[in-house]
Amino acid sequence: MITSVNSVPLINPLHYPTAIFTAALVLVVGVRVFWLPRWLMLLVAVGIALGGSMVLHWRERQQSPLDDPALSREIRELRQQVGFLVQAAQKVQAQASRLLVDAPDLDLLVAVQEVCNQVQTLPQAVDQRVQRLYQTRFDGVLSVEDLEKQLAQVRRQKRRVGQLAGAQLDQLEATLVRNIQYAQMGQDTCIAQVTALMTLIQNTAGILQQLQNQLRTFDIHNQQQLQELRSLSETLQGFERQMTILVTRP
Repeated sequence: MITSVNSVPLINPLHYPTAIFTAALVLVVGVRVFWLPRWLMLLVAVGIALGGSMVLHWRERQQSPLDDPALSREIRELRQQVGFLVQAAQKVQAQASRLLVDAPDLDLLVAVQEVCNQVQTLPQAVDQRVQRLYQTRFDGVLSVEDLEKQLAQVRRQKRRVGQLAGAQLDQLEATLVRNIQYAQMGQDTCIAQVTALMTLIQNTAGILQQLQNQLRTFDIHNQQQLQELRSLSETLQGFERQMTILVTRP
């Protein structure tokens, strides 16, 4: 699809054989049957080809992406998992707030609160990413450029984080590399991207559950518990960074 300077799409009629066939038929009938001037019928045929292809393109754009049962199922499951994740983050944030009353200077609890707050912004970001995936499917190709930008962002993140977060980002990097390869082969990776995000959300939910369990019996004077809480917090921050990369449009 070619785009004009004013961002009005110009459709290639060759992508719509029905429009081409109709135009050719009108041209032949007009010239051979009604003996109309060839130049006139050529103009008419071009108009029919262009107009018909635009109508067909518009109809394609009106089709719901949810007509794909597999993608529809994955999207519903993704949104449900995001809802559960937000609820878990709210519970952990509330527990951290209660503990901060007794330990107002404990930066670790503040960090837990902050990352839980970030997690709660996910629903809107996920919806925006889903719409981007729909647009990608309508356009007929997955944007390799978008995936490569995400991959570059992951690799920049890896240079700035520790070993634990770096190991987490390795998995995301491998997923993006695989999706780029699929996209270059012309395969639809919408479902693969949704599945990757859902897996990350489920892993994050598991960490939030562990945090919730830790905070229930948390003793600010227990160094072992502090270390365990710090490790879980760092893991959660790593997952949150990965989700931000996946749901943010490059």
